[in-house]
Amino acid sequence: MNVNNICDTTMAIKSLQEILKDILKEGRKTPGEWKTLLAPTSDRFGSDLLLFHPTTGPIYQVRAYEKNPFQMTGMGTRIARNVDEDFLKLIRRKKSHGNLGILDLDYRIIREALTEGTKLDQIFLNALKGKKDQGIEFVNLGDAFRSRSERPLPLLTDNQKKLDKEYKRLLKREGKTSMYG
Repeated sequence: MNVNNICDTTMAIKSLQEILKDILKEGRKTPGEWKTLLAPTSDRFGSDLLLFHPTTGPIYQVRAYEKNPFQMTGMGTRIARNVDEDFLKLIRRKKSHGNLGILDLDYRIIREALTEGTKLDQIFLNALKGKKDQGIEFVNLGDAFRSRSERPLPLLTDNQKKLDKEYKRLLKREGKTSMYG
């Protein structure tokens, strides 16, 4: 991958919620065409997720771990503005492992509907049928791939190196010193 041509050094490291909002905003423009690549982090505590649009770019990297069964914590950044041909060749060699999407919930709207007597399963059914204003929006980004042999992703760009450094700081702040700590 020729990172010199596509590297985006202007983007900052953002919280998991902030970067997912950015990805959701981009994903709404061209849903269903995105590709994702999942790999373990080098410390094996969490996961790296590359999300990209194969024709329009950009490439995002999200690094997160499961803090507990109900909460993910992490961060991410946009690592490139465009996708180059070498990067696409890497992805084409991998088998798809399913779809990836982002579920955007508006708890205020859901709570109001529940208060008015609408059942939760009806809210989900309406949202799946495409009915707007249900408080639930699913953006199907596209195909998901796994890194072969569960290898960590290589650090190719300055933004990836910054993300790696900040992620290690987060683990230290959180007291995450082992898989179970």
